[in-house]
Amino acid sequence: MKAVLQAQALSLPPRLKNLSLRLRGNETIGLLGINGAGKSTALMALAGVLPDTQGELRVMGETLSNAPALRRHIAWLPQQPALHPDLSVAENLAFFAGLRLMRRPDSRQLAQTLERFDLGPLRKRLAHRLSGGERMRLALASVLLNEPRILLLDEPTAGLDPLQAERLRGLLQRESSERAVLIASHLLPDIEQLCERILLMHAGSVIADEPMHTAKPRVRVGLAHPPSDEALLALPGVARIVSANHGERILELAPGFPENLAEQVAARGWGLQRWEPGGSDLLARFRALSTGESG
Repeated sequence: MKAVLQAQALSLPPRLKNLSLRLRGNETIGLLGINGAGKSTALMALAGVLPDTQGELRVMGETLSNAPALRRHIAWLPQQPALHPDLSVAENLAFFAGLRLMRRPDSRQLAQTLERFDLGPLRKRLAHRLSGGERMRLALASVLLNEPRILLLDEPTAGLDPLQAERLRGLLQRESSERAVLIASHLLPDIEQLCERILLMHAGSVIADEPMHTAKPRVRVGLAHPPSDEALLALPGVARIVSANHGERILELAPGFPENLAEQVAARGWGLQRWEPGGSDLLARFRALSTGESG
């Protein structure tokens, strides 16, 4: 599928270094990184709102600098959305409709938007009286009023309680079916539940790119006394070691691997502590970066 957003070597040292990516229609990508990795700067550059950024940014195949009107296809939602605290939910939507649609929404359109984002019962409530999850739903409704093709989200569930975060993820899953989405987050549930592909960002650069789910089966193994790589690779059905981090290994399994492979590992005396199907090299590397175990 054709890329709707394409970045080539976007740079603004020291915060952003040679960011390149392709975001296709109806694709959801996660930009994963610890706090300070440069995720927010990357989103601002991709939204075309960061002055002095070097590199090329294309929207719908055209260079954004040559056709600034293409910004209408981009919705950028920062971590702290700019709502008007002393306006009601309905008044905020009417205000942002004037910016994004260049007109006030009619009563039917406003009612449909309130229902779509679960805001109907809150239509008269002032924005400063909303909970964190309610504010994010209102902010999301505000930036999607003109149905943009691209949605850039910065830490959408940060600071929300688990129930609010899960409700927002469900809403984002529904909305992502209509557009391309890039989610910057340091929260693994956001990435694991919403994204098809992950870009791992560190110190202003994307250091890895991997599909969220690989075709080949993987297993995450925790060992108290990890053996040599040769010993692990000698096990029947182990094709390769994807990553190693202290006692944790992610193993890629060959087709037809034995069903009792976990029992075989446990019998080796290596102190089997964890055996979880799945696993991503990027997620393992992110955990290492988060705990300071890897640069």
